Amino acid sequence: MLDIGTLSLLARGGAIVATLRPVRLWALKAAGLLGVEPQGGAAFVGLIHTLEQNWIWLVSTGLGLVLVLIAGLMVSGSRNAPDWLFRVIGGIMLILVVIPAVLA
Repeated sequence: MLDIGTLSLLARGGAIVATLRPVRLWALKAAGLLGVEPQGGAAFVGLIHTLEQNWIWLVSTGLGLVLVLIAGLMVSGSRNAPDWLFRVIGGIMLILVVIPAVLA
């Protein structure tokens, strides 16, 4: 259980972080960052979009191939195939649900 001193320290730390965030933005604006896309910035946005689409395709294709392989093993009567299927499903749930929840 947290005592009052620890809670007070955490509250002060949170207040300091909350006041530093706008200071950083002021520093960036003072350095010349205007929030406007620089010349040629559209090419960079296009590159990031292409890389993002390639990543999504690669992950979905790999996952599809793994599931098809496990389904083939189940059809052929492998005793370990259900175990592997649940491990794959558990890994997917870990990546999609648990890790983002912990990081949020």
